[in-house]
Amino acid sequence: MNGEIELLQAVQREPVVKHVHRELRRAILQGRFAVQSRLVETAIAKLLNVSRTPVREAISKLELEGLVRRLPGGGVVVEDTSSKLSEVIVLRQSLEGAAARLICMRASDAELAAFRAECQSILKALPTMAVQQRANLDRKFHLHLGELSASTRLANLIEEFYEYSDSELAPAGNAAEVVQLQKQHVAIADALVARDAARAEAAIRDHLETVLTIVRARVQA
Repeated sequence: MNGEIELLQAVQREPVVKHVHRELRRAILQGRFAVQSRLVETAIAKLLNVSRTPVREAISKLELEGLVRRLPGGGVVVEDTSSKLSEVIVLRQSLEGAAARLICMRASDAELAAFRAECQSILKALPTMAVQQRANLDRKFHLHLGELSASTRLANLIEEFYEYSDSELAPAGNAAEVVQLQKQHVAIADALVARDAARAEAAIRDHLETVLTIVRARVQA
């Protein structure tokens, strides 16, 4: 019985841990915590209005991701994340490239046609869209690749790594850059409709390289 109670408590706690983990990860990647600054469980728990337990579990997840480090004498400090973005892009290229190969084998013609039509429609509507709307649609595009692959495990990984990088890869305000990125979405969709896996994978790789270049230029400006 005790084991069942503990399991139920863990399941109920998981959404809170996920929320705390996401908020802390976003704050670290956005630079709201200085490198080598300490993460204090009690302060974070008070800030997020949660108990210390989910904060402790969230920090353990951040440690596994290499975003924080435990000190020998106790305590946790924020690591330098400047090199993490390139690493995440490489992983996303591999994951979304794998999705493209599966999509070409598994998705129906109707699904692919609808996917391309939506990408084309978004391209036409871009000038009237707010930044947050563009960000939401970008997220939808990349997660849709996972869904179309018909692989739950791959879809979950694509979502995980998208969430990992979304705070740094938010669409830029530059209109020309936004149009360029959406045209690349259309190019990816075109390759998928043609069931050309190699072209789709190359288009995904080029797209994410472009995103990385834009973000780096923005940081250096």
